[in-house]
Amino acid sequence: MFNPILFRHHLHKMPELSGNEKETQKVIADTLRTFGYAPLEGIGGHGVIVKIESDQAGPQLLFRADMDALPINERANHEHGSQRFGVMHACGHDGHSASLMGLAHRLSEQNLQRGSVTLLFQPSEENGEGARSMLADDKWSQGHIDYAFGYHNVPGFPLGQILCRDNTFSCASTGVSVKFTGTTAHAAYPETAINPSRAIRQLMIDIEGFPSTIKNGLTMSTIVHINLGKPAFGTTPESGELMATLRSDSNKSFASLCDHVKERAQYYADRDGLTLDINWVDSFSATINHSEANMLLKQACKDLGFDFVNLEEPMRWSEDFSEYSKAWPSAFFGIGSGAEHPPLHDPHYDFPDTLIDISSKLFEQIIKDMNGLRT
Repeated sequence: MFNPILFRHHLHKMPELSGNEKETQKVIADTLRTFGYAPLEGIGGHGVIVKIESDQAGPQLLFRADMDALPINERANHEHGSQRFGVMHACGHDGHSASLMGLAHRLSEQNLQRGSVTLLFQPSEENGEGARSMLADDKWSQGHIDYAFGYHNVPGFPLGQILCRDNTFSCASTGVSVKFTGTTAHAAYPETAINPSRAIRQLMIDIEGFPSTIKNGLTMSTIVHINLGKPAFGTTPESGELMATLRSDSNKSFASLCDHVKERAQYYADRDGLTLDINWVDSFSATINHSEANMLLKQACKDLGFDFVNLEEPMRWSEDFSEYSKAWPSAFFGIGSGAEHPPLHDPHYDFPDTLIDISSKLFEQIIKDMNGLRT
């Protein structure tokens, strides 16, 4: 008898970082085979896909779960703690995968009346690479998808509360590293150097001020690290690096913010005779919900009597489900993990097992409403 809670606990013990989910892939694929499915493996890295088809035309739905972990050392005290030092499921992707596996088990005991359902277990969400890689992989036939659904647990909200929003659910974001390189000199003769200090100093001020120039929606820039020269009193700095996180609830505003940073960095490099190196890290688009998909989600919540809340503001964090929302009409939503639950990416975090049943029932209800299910 399949137990989705024990399945999650097993995944929690064996966390794997983005791009390294080989064992997780095997456990997921092997479990799906015990239900009678023939999963596709190795999609977009270590992704796993199952497509359930009826013999009648109808809606074609897709449900996605992520499955990678984080480089965090777990401090929680429970029997299913991580067995890999320095790696843990601190974001709940083990729970998301267990939810989708719970749905797979439910569907294996019923008959789909019309259309099709695709279950997608995705690697590499944390670094923003997984969704793009899966969509680009020609080892699976995507076909036509009418609606796609996914969720993330959200600490700080009542346990089991369904959180959604029309238009933007979560923000676009990226990390950016700007490095200026000049030439060093003896500190007694600074005029003979090409010093990046002024460029770093002025770019800091610019980056912090850019959001005020973009009037549409939420736009943020946060400087997270600065490194200038070496700790030596006798020499001027040869290079300097500034790192910042940029985010916005609008893809258009986000693109404008990134362009501002690039243009101003290039201006300072040209002005001061510096070599410029810009790197973009962990880039995510905004996750945009579709009104029809949201209505289907809301109706399923009503059918089940679940507490449904429309959020006034988008989540500031990012999700690479955004790539699916670009491709297909989608609804990405949150489920409250508890008002006092440890936050995401906290070493004390552990996914609430209660959410597995709630989320898999919600997915199942959407399928009942759209495709029909019969035992």
